[in-house]
Amino acid sequence: MSKFQKVRGMHDVPLDQSSIWSEVIKKLASTLKSYSYSEIRLPIIEQTELFKRSVGDETDIVNKEMFTFDSKSKKSMTLRPEGTAGCMRASIEQGLLDQGNQRLFYHGPMYRYERPQKGRNREFYQFSAEAYGNDTISIELELIQIAERIISFFKVPDVSLEINSLGSKEAQDKFSLELVKFLTPLKDKLDEDSQKRLITNPLRILDSKNTETQKILISAPRISDFYSSESAERYKNLKNSLDELGINYQENHNLVRGLDYYNDIVFEWKSEIIGSQSALCAGGRYDSLSKKLGGRDMPAIGFSFGIDRLILACQDAFNFSKSKKLTIIILEESLLNFGANFSERLRDALPDLEIRFSGLDINLKSQLKKAIKNNSDFAIIIGREEVESNSFSFKNLSKDNNQERLNEEEIISKLKQLI
Repeated sequence: MSKFQKVRGMHDVPLDQSSIWSEVIKKLASTLKSYSYSEIRLPIIEQTELFKRSVGDETDIVNKEMFTFDSKSKKSMTLRPEGTAGCMRASIEQGLLDQGNQRLFYHGPMYRYERPQKGRNREFYQFSAEAYGNDTISIELELIQIAERIISFFKVPDVSLEINSLGSKEAQDKFSLELVKFLTPLKDKLDEDSQKRLITNPLRILDSKNTETQKILISAPRISDFYSSESAERYKNLKNSLDELGINYQENHNLVRGLDYYNDIVFEWKSEIIGSQSALCAGGRYDSLSKKLGGRDMPAIGFSFGIDRLILACQDAFNFSKSKKLTIIILEESLLNFGANFSERLRDALPDLEIRFSGLDINLKSQLKKAIKNNSDFAIIIGREEVESNSFSFKNLSKDNNQERLNEEEIISKLKQLI
């Protein structure tokens, strides 16, 4: 009988990597909480129309990459390809936008039907922050500082921050017309995707990875020529503040992001150590999204870290302290309940200790071997005599021939010192 394998592009996290994932997410969550962001939990499945309206009908995500299906009631549903639209939908539905400024974060899997490669799976994990209600440059700075703090903590190698301004939606529309006018006579020299985007989504041509297309774009009009005075001032103030704060950045005039809802400031951190899929964290401002989804006018901005890529970039540098492990072994089957209760009392007293109770496997020699194989640091051996005398055998498995007779209180005290 053939064995089942994971679906192509889905993501198994190996057992020896799971603790790293937990610690990375824990660190990101604690960092966001320190900036007064609150966690929101969101569904993986949304109505397809949510993404068509927010991400854009002519984006690659909507046209090519979504996992879409009909529900039993014949409604079109989609596995979320990104989280911002769902977070905004939930905030409108729950009335959060009526309660003043909001700072939110969430994490979980996203799904896009892409060609799997290093740093890119069809199921990928993101950790995202969204801030609603602040129209000043201070919130751009805050999010960039948060991301810089995270990147600095993990010591991400070969990392760089790129920034750009897309201007207002009106500026984007004017620029798109001029870009089409410039590129139309050169259409045959563009790559195939850019030729299609010339009709459907001209702004996305700037993001082409084709070297010949990029050469043509050197002489193309720039979106900065179409900024409103407000957009130009915002971008100038951001660069001045980054300079004053000592945050290094590069301007990338072709940085547009792959989603239609962005306006004004966009940013992206890259690490070349990952390879072609180098973006670790990206985001920007999307002030029109709330209105598109039926909400009120609401300034908004956010970013997303790719957890898969962050771990890939830092896989040789993680040095998280591991929890100490204790194995509790009984020598008689009649001591099952005592062993279980004893284990619970230790868990109450020592919440940071991993405690494994051997249950009805009472072979001392084999259990000690298993404890060592499972990387247990300590073992407690419980027999009838030990129960009656409240004096148990405590072994520090990192030391040969090390065994002490201790009562329950002494064991707890000793373990507190050792962990």
